[in-house]
Amino acid sequence: MIQLALETTGTNGSLAVLDGKSVLWDCRFGVLRRTAADIACQLDTSLRWCEDRGLSLDAISVAVGPGSFTGLRIAITTAKTLAYALALPVIPVGSLAAIAAVNLPDRQLGESSAANVLVGLNAYRRQVFAAEFSREELCRDNLIHHCHDRAEVVSRQDWDLRVADKLDRSDWAIAGDRSIVSDQVAETLHPVEPCDAVGVGWVAAGLVAGSTSQPPACYADPFSLAARYLKLSAAEEKAASR
Repeated sequence: MIQLALETTGTNGSLAVLDGKSVLWDCRFGVLRRTAADIACQLDTSLRWCEDRGLSLDAISVAVGPGSFTGLRIAITTAKTLAYALALPVIPVGSLAAIAAVNLPDRQLGESSAANVLVGLNAYRRQVFAAEFSREELCRDNLIHHCHDRAEVVSRQDWDLRVADKLDRSDWAIAGDRSIVSDQVAETLHPVEPCDAVGVGWVAAGLVAGSTSQPPACYADPFSLAARYLKLSAAEEKAASR
């Protein structure tokens, strides 16, 4: 399966072209100028790259959250439009599963024997988007559908307790925003990768390979695609409190 994976869960974004779980091409954007202004140029580059090599896309995968309210809308709207124009299915992928995928111990953390990953993203207002994954369920195609959209909003206090519980355990790795851990904890952590289109593509490939139906159950109609915000925006919370 040739897929185009994209994500704009934070201030920047990324794109990748994969054949199954093999990365053929990838890039990051939104660094020198706004993500919304840069994504169309990078999409054009990726599609031309595929065309020059005679590659035909089979699907589009996209990180659907949690993440930045504005960022998620950019990626999801782009995926909807492109999938409709090219008559392709879309594979929605949970952002935290994508982060876990690119931070698997055997891929990123050297000789670590960790079998589990705790992932956290700053949800602001003393809250964290959090999820826990095992290496087995992320790597086994028949298990990944149980966890790819696993995420919840927890208090910063609860997150700190989870980090403290797992920090010195050899069977756990911690991945996510440095902004949600103390300076002392940050010094002990391995460098981690943010949500990335490559991780989105890896998870999507596992969802397709692990599906027992045709077409795969993970395929979504572009117009049914929706962001998994998990919480109200600041403006919505303010309006709800009136």
